Amino acid sequence: MYQSQTRLGNILWRWLFLTWFILNPVAVHSSESEQSIKYDACLTLAETNPIKGYKKGLEWHAANGGVAARHCMAVSILFGGDNLNGASRLEALERDIPKEKTVLRSQILAQAGQALLMEGLVDRSSQLLTKAINLNPENPELYLDRATVKIDQSKFIQALNDLNQAIALDPNFGDAYLYRAYVKRDIKDIAGAVTDIKHVLKLLPGLPVAVLERGSLKELIGDKNGARKDWETIIKQAPSSEEAKAARKKIIGLDEKNLIIR
Repeated sequence: MYQSQTRLGNILWRWLFLTWFILNPVAVHSSESEQSIKYDACLTLAETNPIKGYKKGLEWHAANGGVAARHCMAVSILFGGDNLNGASRLEALERDIPKEKTVLRSQILAQAGQALLMEGLVDRSSQLLTKAINLNPENPELYLDRATVKIDQSKFIQALNDLNQAIALDPNFGDAYLYRAYVKRDIKDIAGAVTDIKHVLKLLPGLPVAVLERGSLKELIGDKNGARKDWETIIKQAPSSEEAKAARKKIIGLDEKNLIIR
């Protein structure tokens, strides 16, 4: 069960522009800490109430809030569900950031790429993420982001290469091991997938999505009782979660297969 369309919400919006405030013209009139507080408040509102978040960002921009205010406006648009408009604004924002701010530019491009992925524009998303990687090749998150695009394109070997690079940069990157397990399952490397899921659960014990995948792998190797046990564990521990919903469907499917065999 791939999770590529959920990663937009996992991007760390809040810290991206904090280093920008020393260059923001408004910092001449107020302290950096005050601007950080404004920025954090604007992004919090963008997530919880996108309409109000956009309005606050617009007012801040009119008061010389600069690039940070524009970012808050773009984030508000994204959380409001208009991914194309939000991505377009992020791309425009990246072009206005000084060329030497490569890390900052790469993060903005990654956000735009994820937004485009959510709209199914995988080719354009891949282009932006590749540009982001070229700007900041030491960031493992960017390789994971691009891997999710390659997975959506069914380019599993390319996805595997990106995931290998992400893990090489951060050997404790649980998400990268999880996605690599998905890819290995799809390319029939079941043993490799099992190893990666074990690593995920070592880093993040009991992670429901990893336990769900472990159950699927157990079913593939014929351990149907083990698969059922994993899925029942998820239902017991997190009954209202998306993973529990998926686990129930898998148990029903397992029972149906058993009836056919009989």
